[in-house]
Amino acid sequence: MVIIFDGYKRRDEILNSLKPRIDYLLNKKVKPKLAIVNIGRNPASISYIKMKIQALKKMNLDYEFLNFESIEENEIIEVIKKLNENPAINGILIQMPLPQNLDQKKVLNSIHPLKDVDCLTETNLGKLMHKDEILAPCTPKGILDILESSNIALEGKEVVIINNSVLIGKPLSIMLTNRFATVTICHIKTKDIKEHTKRADIVITATGVPNLIRNEHIEEGVVLIDAGFSKVNDKSVGDVDFDNVKDKCSLITPTPGGVGPMTVAMLVNNLIVCTELQIGII
Repeated sequence: MVIIFDGYKRRDEILNSLKPRIDYLLNKKVKPKLAIVNIGRNPASISYIKMKIQALKKMNLDYEFLNFESIEENEIIEVIKKLNENPAINGILIQMPLPQNLDQKKVLNSIHPLKDVDCLTETNLGKLMHKDEILAPCTPKGILDILESSNIALEGKEVVIINNSVLIGKPLSIMLTNRFATVTICHIKTKDIKEHTKRADIVITATGVPNLIRNEHIEEGVVLIDAGFSKVNDKSVGDVDFDNVKDKCSLITPTPGGVGPMTVAMLVNNLIVCTELQIGII
């Protein structure tokens, strides 16, 4: 029988577990504050930002939302520099993806590593290679929590990730191999995705292509994690043909209500971690 993972329930469990740490910080007169920087009008970005702000409000945490229709590279780096220097800001989140006129690497690396709540600077990504995951990218961290909280064994398992971005696929592959999973990364240039997914114990997809993964792509009993997001006829959908594949899975995440809430939970967690690192209590 298939387990449909409830991301909202698990998100609330994680957020509730953070309350004692937040109370400790508040008792020390430190109220964690996140700066969220968005550039452009990506519908998925706006949807995710709303979820993040709702969670911050729910946890009585502060935030500052900086929204730019467009901005030059030197200007956004100057904005980030000022946020780095502002002691009231404990975390900085650059909402991805960035417009093509901006150098993603340069912009992300301008964030101070101790304020890098999405763990996308070279410094923090590099630490993952050495199994230092105290700060890990929010979506990969959320996906791992889905698997581990559901008692899905990872050691020795065949895992296929359909995404090779620095935001999800690459760091997630490192974190999975840290746990001795055998990982294959597929992407837009992969000749035959089905050839890989058919032999997988766990499939993780994050492309934004609706119905990319269909019944014929998977074997009976697969664990299917859908981190894709797109809009079809004003409805939020993932990468998976959910209704036609769910009964073939041992566990599957829905969209909405699967990976998205987990990403939000891990963002709040990372904001707390950044704050604790900055004041020297971890």
